[in-house]
Amino acid sequence: MIMASIPENEQERLAALRALDILDTPPEERFDRITRLVSDIFRVPIAYVAMVDANRQWMKSTCGWDTTETSRDISFCGHTILQDSALVIPDALKDPRFADNPMVTNKPHVRFYAGHPVRAMGENVGTLCLVAHQPREITPQELSMLEEFAAMVEHELSMLDVIHVQRELINTKEALLESRKHLAKELEEATDYACSLLPPRLNSRVKTAWKFEPSTELGGDFFSYGWIDPDHFGVYLIDVCGHGVGAALLSISVVNLLRSQSLSGVDMREPGEVLTRLNEMFPMESNGDKYFTAWYGVYQARTRRLRYASGGHPPAVLLHGPSAEAAQMAWLTGGGLAVGSMPDSDYATREIEVDPFNRLYVFSDGTYEVETGNGGMLTLSEFGDILAKHGKTEQDDDVLNTYEHILALNGAGPLDDDFSLVRVEFAGKE
Repeated sequence: MIMASIPENEQERLAALRALDILDTPPEERFDRITRLVSDIFRVPIAYVAMVDANRQWMKSTCGWDTTETSRDISFCGHTILQDSALVIPDALKDPRFADNPMVTNKPHVRFYAGHPVRAMGENVGTLCLVAHQPREITPQELSMLEEFAAMVEHELSMLDVIHVQRELINTKEALLESRKHLAKELEEATDYACSLLPPRLNSRVKTAWKFEPSTELGGDFFSYGWIDPDHFGVYLIDVCGHGVGAALLSISVVNLLRSQSLSGVDMREPGEVLTRLNEMFPMESNGDKYFTAWYGVYQARTRRLRYASGGHPPAVLLHGPSAEAAQMAWLTGGGLAVGSMPDSDYATREIEVDPFNRLYVFSDGTYEVETGNGGMLTLSEFGDILAKHGKTEQDDDVLNTYEHILALNGAGPLDDDFSLVRVEFAGKE
């Protein structure tokens, strides 16, 4: 058996893998669907998506193989990540690299192997693999198909699904025109789909919690967060004016551009640049007179500085200090105009140093624009006091408690607007 060599860019590759925050996460249907489909189409008993860690290959999804990880030393995938195209082994018993490999001589009894590298942040972080128990060949057409399926895995890793989201929302709009009978059902399905695209909660270098409660109509709120690179973590929330399919379509389109880091010529670590570019790309006159507010922040772990910019959006709230008891509230205002509302607008970047105890709250105006029961409306300052009350604690129920507090103030019936509240906590210096 010949073990795979270590790539020259191993440190950068592992950093990209860590930034995905995917290792040892539970199975997800969006990946399992791909491995099941690959197994059926290629007529192989085993298909899997593996992440190649420092000393192991960890399976994000398997079909036909009941395992979660193996040693990297015996993995076929350790060889696959050394190249940019597929690695094909027609008969492992005739290949000196693998003939006496435990994965060949014992379960899963690999004879045929085809694996395609999967990339994230420009690095080969894992593979999509096919395994059969008998020797076989693979055609150029099948290799092309395998490359396409690997691209689907990459899209899922990057949380990119723009085309599918647009199709779902367009289908919803067409259904509304065809039959008012299915109006409520179609809107409910579209809302559920949009909610399914919201980011997973994190509990490692960065801890997150959020509450999203759409109003009775399909809304225009959307938010996300994630590592831009191993040292910079981005968080953003946008709120498109109005409700309905058009607002939801615009919000998801914008967020997917941010997720995929597809703003040409823009440094995603520079909040002001990001909002300025979005303002150029989404003028309201080209989007059904719709504009959106946005808050975009980037935290640098090495310096513990949070840089941010705002376009017509409510200020974020940062509770921070040496401890929960001593935490102070800072309003992170931006001052820019709503994105898309005025051509040639520039958006300034501001920054703040984050203390050891910290909780960043980013929210839409639907969280606090509620009637208080006496005919008045809750003010932004009063909402800040509510956040501080529930946030100055080590407990993890601050977001839910804030939501329930607002519901109690609102009284009977649903909120008038989408409720979107995201909390982010940054770990201490590493």
